[in-house]
Amino acid sequence: MTQDWIAEYKPKTADDYKQALREIMQQLALAGLSRGGFFSKAAFTEILLC
Repeated sequence: MTQDWIAEYKPKTADDYKQALREIMQQLALAGLSRGGFFSKAAFTEILLC
């Protein structure tokens, strides 16, 4: 399954492959957080850096 997702990115170099894998892992993590209700309970605030 992961190989199919990586193939959609059409990586040409090892760095492209790593980047595709990072993006897929990020999508999986966000999906897990969403399914667990994290975003409906978490409060996000804007942080201003001066």
